[in-house]
Amino acid sequence: MSQNAYLQICKSCNHEFRAHAKLVGKSVPCPYCQRQLTVLAVAGQPNDKLVNQEIGGCRLAKRLGAGALGVVYEAKQLSIGRRVAIKMLSSKAASDKEVVARFQREANLCAKIKHPNVVGVYDCGLDRGVHFLTMDFIDGLTLAALIEEQGKLEWKEAAGYITQIARALEHVHGQGIIHRDIKPANILIDEQKVAKLADLGLAKQVDNEEGSGAGLTMQGIAMGSPAYMPPEQIRNAKEATHLADVYALGATFYQTVTGVIPFDGKNGTEVMTKVLREEAAPAITRVPTLPQGVSDLIQSMLSKNPADRPQGAAVLIQELEAVVADPVKPRSRKRVVKRVAVERLGQRGTAVIIIAVILVVALIIVLIKT
Repeated sequence: MSQNAYLQICKSCNHEFRAHAKLVGKSVPCPYCQRQLTVLAVAGQPNDKLVNQEIGGCRLAKRLGAGALGVVYEAKQLSIGRRVAIKMLSSKAASDKEVVARFQREANLCAKIKHPNVVGVYDCGLDRGVHFLTMDFIDGLTLAALIEEQGKLEWKEAAGYITQIARALEHVHGQGIIHRDIKPANILIDEQKVAKLADLGLAKQVDNEEGSGAGLTMQGIAMGSPAYMPPEQIRNAKEATHLADVYALGATFYQTVTGVIPFDGKNGTEVMTKVLREEAAPAITRVPTLPQGVSDLIQSMLSKNPADRPQGAAVLIQELEAVVADPVKPRSRKRVVKRVAVERLGQRGTAVIIIAVILVVALIIVLIKT
């Protein structure tokens, strides 16, 4: 994490995150709930009693952020002197068996994944009553912080990051894992401009959904981040396939090139209602200089119907490479789908006419004979 960043606390959702020093005094959206807040030059957490303590063989050095379930610190792995990030469950979260099971599942899923565009996990366990997860320390900013700092990114840079995360998803999906929480706050950018996917806390193993609370309804608690969830995940998280991750990455791409999320609202329920009922304004209407092909690809990733999205990470990578090579060429998947549907309808219509003509001729022959 950049040294030129200050820890912020969102009063709306209680998440903690670091904002670049350049943003002090400016209004930015919380990367978790999107509520606006003014960045303050806070020195840190001087009363944090965990700093310099040891957990899981690591000495905690600095608090990086926190959410409803736990906290993340920069730390030093004492056995080999390695700089790591350590994620720990809060005492309240640790009292919930379902949360603990989800935390352990995250560790198990992460252990299966070794990819340059995925944050790696070294260790996990229970130390002095604290559940912990030791991970790669990424010296850089989240994509959310980068967007906050710059407002929006130039489309080629954005496409580069999105392509890297698509490669991460290709690998993750190949392991039978669906992430279900793709968003800028869960994408880390290191000093070499390498994008890494983080936080598999909401991930699921295909055909191995755990817990009766895995479903999602408008009346229930949103499993995921409303601004990035596709309609099928809003209706029921169990219905989320790998194409839900394609949608979420599309929403992330949209925000990266426009500086705003596809759907906004006063609260999560309002956002989810818009996701279910409305079409996102094409990215090109937000940024007129954006090439048509880039806007079209983003729009196809945000299709309400999963069948209208790029059909998997491998296909998405091909389409991203194609749009970078020829960004002006229109690539609207919906228009292609509609054209194919019309052609099929035309073919069916022709077949119906031919059958009708045959029946009429047969009837005339029968009448003549009688």
